[in-house]
Amino acid sequence: MTNTNCLEGMQCPECNSDGPFKIQAESMFTVYDDGTDDHEDVDWYEDSYCQCGDCDHSGTVKDFTIKETEAAT
Repeated sequence: MTNTNCLEGMQCPECNSDGPFKIQAESMFTVYDDGTDDHEDVDWYEDSYCQCGDCDHSGTVKDFTIKETEAAT
């Protein structure tokens, strides 16, 4: 496992890729008629949609989270 930042502890359960992943997330934006300004922190949860960028396998963030017993092997 090589992820040490935002994706630490995550891996595709189908192809074992460490990412990138498409994750449905929430954030607060300032929205103007002609677009958006900067955004605040981006948050996702265990039940957020997640899709592997390598093989397109999809599920939830929880599905892509390596369990401690798997990480030790």
